[in-house]
Amino acid sequence: MAILGSLTTLSKQTGSASIRTALEYLSKTDLSNIFAGVKKDAPVEIEIDGRKVFAIFQTYETKSISEAKIEGHKKYIDIQYIHKGTEQILVAPINRVIKEAAYDATNDLHFPKVADYSSFRLTAGTGCILYPEDLHAPCISIDAPTKVEKIVIKVAVE
Repeated sequence: MAILGSLTTLSKQTGSASIRTALEYLSKTDLSNIFAGVKKDAPVEIEIDGRKVFAIFQTYETKSISEAKIEGHKKYIDIQYIHKGTEQILVAPINRVIKEAAYDATNDLHFPKVADYSSFRLTAGTGCILYPEDLHAPCISIDAPTKVEKIVIKVAVE
């Protein structure tokens, strides 16, 4: 199940060396400096440990819940961390799938339909770890669209 909280909380909840590497990167990197070069709809990707652990810096406007698409991954764990802004993420365990969707192995992505979901809020300085069992729909606005700066670190499943 998804793990939520500050970087300190997330670090205490995992035994994975690769996830700890990702969280250490977030805590020791000047994120504002990197975001100075990130444009809307033009993410910046940085390898931390080759393709085993890499970060995607993105900035965007959150979208309405009516635009939400539940997604899932098989090869990577997502660590999603909010640098600026607030968003809602919908999450459903994989056992709530009611209709499978084609899996795009190149992009490690599928969009199944789920029976139901829960949601949680991420604010600046908080993040979550989403495992392949955690289907999710990120980037959802809470009251109105807002600008978000977020880092998604992809950690290869060991």
